[in-house]
Amino acid sequence: MSATQPHRLAWLVPIGTVFVSSLCIMVVELVAGRLIARYVGSSLYTWTSVIGIVLAGIAAGNFVGGLIADRYKAKEALASLFLIASAASLIAPMLNDRVGAWGLMREQDWALRIALHVLLVFFPSAAVLGMISPVAAKLALEIGTHTGRTIGSVYSWGAMGSIVGTFLTGYFLIAQMGTVAVLLSVSGVLLAMAFYFGSQALLPYVWAGVLGASFLAAFAPWAWAETAGMRLGLRDFNDEFVYFSTESNYAAIRVEEALELPGVRSMTIDYLIHAYIKWDNPDDLQYDYERIYAGITNQAVDSLPRGRSPRALFLGGGGFVYPDWFLRHFPNGYAEVAEIDPMVTKAAFDAFGLKPNPRMTIHNLDARNHVDDLLVRQRAGEAVGGFDLVFGDAFNHYSPPFHLTTYEFNEKVRALMSDQGVFLANVIDVYRSGLFLGAMINTFEKSFPHVYVFTTASAGPSDADSRDTFVVVGSMRLLDLDDLSYDKYSAVLLTNENLETLRRRSRRLVLTDDFAPVDNLLAPVIRLAERN
Repeated sequence: MSATQPHRLAWLVPIGTVFVSSLCIMVVELVAGRLIARYVGSSLYTWTSVIGIVLAGIAAGNFVGGLIADRYKAKEALASLFLIASAASLIAPMLNDRVGAWGLMREQDWALRIALHVLLVFFPSAAVLGMISPVAAKLALEIGTHTGRTIGSVYSWGAMGSIVGTFLTGYFLIAQMGTVAVLLSVSGVLLAMAFYFGSQALLPYVWAGVLGASFLAAFAPWAWAETAGMRLGLRDFNDEFVYFSTESNYAAIRVEEALELPGVRSMTIDYLIHAYIKWDNPDDLQYDYERIYAGITNQAVDSLPRGRSPRALFLGGGGFVYPDWFLRHFPNGYAEVAEIDPMVTKAAFDAFGLKPNPRMTIHNLDARNHVDDLLVRQRAGEAVGGFDLVFGDAFNHYSPPFHLTTYEFNEKVRALMSDQGVFLANVIDVYRSGLFLGAMINTFEKSFPHVYVFTTASAGPSDADSRDTFVVVGSMRLLDLDDLSYDKYSAVLLTNENLETLRRRSRRLVLTDDFAPVDNLLAPVIRLAERN
């Protein structure tokens, strides 16, 4: 028994090694998508680049790790690799800050810029962590006598580490710690592994001092630490003009004074400003599309039967500026808001002027999930539908969640609307290409008998290479739009000729749950944004 017991315990070293390295790889991969979102947004391109480049790093690391395993003793190699991996994880948030601000990156095509950003920031971490598994496999083979079983165990425990890292990061770590804290913690875990394999070496102790100083720079309350942390990219820049700053399960959220607009606060979610509010006059809507919403809302409510209380459903809360406006202007109205991120709701209450209102119900839930829940309740006989107005405002960066743009979703929304109902959705596009806007028009026309489109450009839509904000309106009835002038509501109605041009440019594509390539349709918008 005494001869076999050490042998069994020895198995813990290689399988524990590959478990930890694989766990850390997945933590880095998930954090990568969140960390770069503040510079390049979150889209299909972002996650494609993250997954592809991290996998490329692992593949390259596996190859190099095999060469290392053949040339060096396993424990000595692992000590060095874990130390280098610890350094790469610590440097990643600093690199992210530098690469995100690098002017040369802004000159690249959008998709290329995202890929280069991920490559420069996260490929090194993925590659070094990928080197560990072949060396751990060699260590396992030195212990085991059955080659196939030994290699199978290494792969199995590596997969288990990846699974644990994925769920641990997605469900807990980012929400509880934030991306920078997660990466520093990963660096600490990897340093601990370096100590285990090379406890007699001096370098891990030196690096422990560097890592400890980095933790102080990132989280200590002292002024010097805050200054150092901001310069290193380990802290967001905060001053007396920042009123709210946090990371949630979904995004980095920041409320601050819009210094270019005196008396106005902005709410930034990841890369894009999603809302403005004029602090001393919230009725002064800052976005043109919100003024269009206001004009159509006024017309739609005025034409309701006398004495009827308007009911509105908001798909996306953003800064809650417009739901709050709606209830101030229609004191007998009711607003129901589906905002997926509870921290966005908290930011609106804490720093964006939102007050509790018994006539507003907020559901921190994906808008489509909430619509599905309402339909189930409606079919069960509850009086939950009958919405006279539905507002779509769920853009993330320049791309809306595709499942909120489809024909199937519109049909669900229509089932919740009253016979006087109006569905409004804001759309960012370039009229010259018109791919996404045209597809939205085609899709709306399949569900609603009356469809109108407005632009916020004073001269109307133009083939000039410029980005516009449009509002697509699907209505169950004819709307009286005579009062919707540009001077009053920043609204210009597209003509039938404009609509036909957009149908043709979008190749009459109807967005469906099976096919809604919104990121690709909006590629011209994103490329234009990066040139400006």
